[in-house]
Amino acid sequence: MDATQQEQPLSKTAYVVQRLRREMETGEMTPGQQIRQAEIAERYGVSPTPVREALRLLEADGLIQYTPHRGATVTELSPQDLNDLYFTRSLVEAHLAELAGERATPDQLVEIRRLHDELAAATETESSATLSVMNREFHLAVLRLGSPLVTQHVVTPLWLGFHPPSQSLWRSAEGNKLFLKEHEALIEALEAGDGEAAGKAMTKHLESAMRLRSS
Repeated sequence: MDATQQEQPLSKTAYVVQRLRREMETGEMTPGQQIRQAEIAERYGVSPTPVREALRLLEADGLIQYTPHRGATVTELSPQDLNDLYFTRSLVEAHLAELAGERATPDQLVEIRRLHDELAAATETESSATLSVMNREFHLAVLRLGSPLVTQHVVTPLWLGFHPPSQSLWRSAEGNKLFLKEHEALIEALEAGDGEAAGKAMTKHLESAMRLRSS
């Protein structure tokens, strides 16, 4: 793509989609929150039409749902939905972690450890929402070592769409310590080139996250 193409402005619908996604990701819009089209149109400086079109696109992605009495709301996962989500993630991410153990280069692993060390240091000073974003970047960096394509098109939408930083699990010293310990086990397996151990470490880590989210 050349510079001219990159500078082309977003369509109004794409602009609304981008802003709504960002607000869901950052927690400005929370699961279950009602979305009032007129309010969004006024706040974003657009007519109701691109807002309506954007909501339909987000509904197709599973981020928005319509109910008879409330209209459009940010999708809120049921306990069963959460179980299904974590089960799916565990299958895909464990496989990618196993591939990462087989494919990662020493330079790539240096970057993974740097992300881990920065996250560990940040637990002393940063908010749970910030830690959630840093944790997401660590995970996606690991998974990209296994397959950039699958990470981009399969895993990343699950992270961005259904786990906003506002609902971060990185909110207690005990939980943070557990997660960092499990990250360390994952990194050690990757550094040893042990794909099987890396896959098992990822599975164990996601099981811990699911238990904490369900408690």
